[in-house]
Amino acid sequence: MRSVLLFSADRRRSFVDALSSGASAILLRPGDAAGMTRAEALAWARGLIEAARKRAERPRLLVEIAPLRDPAAEEELAALVIPGLDGVMLGGCEGRADVQQLSVRLSALEAAADMPAGAVKIIALAAQTPAGVFALTGYAGASSRLAALAMDETPLPGGAAARATARTLLALAAAASGARALDAAPPARGSALEEACRAIRRDGFCGLMTASAGDIPVINRAFVAA
Repeated sequence: MRSVLLFSADRRRSFVDALSSGASAILLRPGDAAGMTRAEALAWARGLIEAARKRAERPRLLVEIAPLRDPAAEEELAALVIPGLDGVMLGGCEGRADVQQLSVRLSALEAAADMPAGAVKIIALAAQTPAGVFALTGYAGASSRLAALAMDETPLPGGAAARATARTLLALAAAASGARALDAAPPARGSALEEACRAIRRDGFCGLMTASAGDIPVINRAFVAA
């Protein structure tokens, strides 16, 4: 999973183009809906999963859900854990207990949907809060579903220095737990992005998340053996 294309609920974007972008995975973000009600955004995401699963070849499909302490997470899981879903990106993850709680919930939903046990993996946005950063040491053995720990652009108290520390700790935590480390793509294009990708890979990350389909080929080249 070296390249993850972020895809929000925006009717102006083509999902067919996203599927053909070359991304390793597409992350559907119903919580970031533009001009939709919550029910419409969940129906949008569910419809895309149902349509994509009929394709012989496709990227993995992920959905981003709210932190488990938010009641919205339960509604999102109930609506979106269906055949064709490959993973859940857990927002605001604050340690192994969150991963384990989500794993238990996924097991029940997979059984109800007649899906293979363990089909849905977990990608934890594990450094969005100070509590999440301080919990990074505890992911080893948390769940066989845990596929990756990820950074995004969420600011942390303490500014750039705090974020740099969190990035380093997340890369180390991923290595210690046997999970992959994903970072957010920097605001660069072309050769500048390629150079940034190489630096990010040297920092211990295995791939990048981006909202721009144009970034995907560059990311794939930079992380081809990751």
